[in-house]
Amino acid sequence: MPLAGELSGRRRTSAKGLTLALLAVLALCIALPRPALAASRSHAVSGQSACANANANASSTSAQTLRAAVVCLVNQERARYHLPALHEVRKLTTSAQSYTSEMVRDDFFSHTAPNGSTPGARITATGFRWSWAGENIASGYPTPLSVVTGWMQSQGHCYNILAPVFSDIGVGVSPQAVAQATGPATWTQDFGLPLGAQAPSNNWGPANSCPHSA
Repeated sequence: MPLAGELSGRRRTSAKGLTLALLAVLALCIALPRPALAASRSHAVSGQSACANANANASSTSAQTLRAAVVCLVNQERARYHLPALHEVRKLTTSAQSYTSEMVRDDFFSHTAPNGSTPGARITATGFRWSWAGENIASGYPTPLSVVTGWMQSQGHCYNILAPVFSDIGVGVSPQAVAQATGPATWTQDFGLPLGAQAPSNNWGPANSCPHSA
């Protein structure tokens, strides 16, 4: 099932080791099969979630309900590591939903669209001015719990979810998958910190302990 994650920071000296982390995330822009994701479970999401609709099927559930479940699951993971919760922001949701729909419509899977747009440019186009931005994408995961579990078991995606510099999030979802996926649904998470805002935390420990790819 394909996964990919990317993080960008205009203040690249804000955290020690960010350059290495950024390169690691960019290297994950490939399709990763489920067996590879299952190799490390130190950051795996619990199968018993307190989040409503965590196991709702994307094929029969509203996008609004699915987005709320993904945000809840992400904040549940951040709470485990004493990181501040992310706030759902309309502009990031617009960016994430638009890109999800575009990937499904044009049947591609990449952070760079056929027209050359990148995560930072797409987020900026919504009017969200950022100092930090990140993106996770996935296809072939039928429920919020399955996709967040997949992301948490993969280094770059886990890194974005637990990055202390983010304050905001938006989620996009489609019940349809891209061609290379083996299951239903395509997902996008866009993360951001508004330009001029202070990072809500400087604790990079949880992100730096995300599982390394096999």
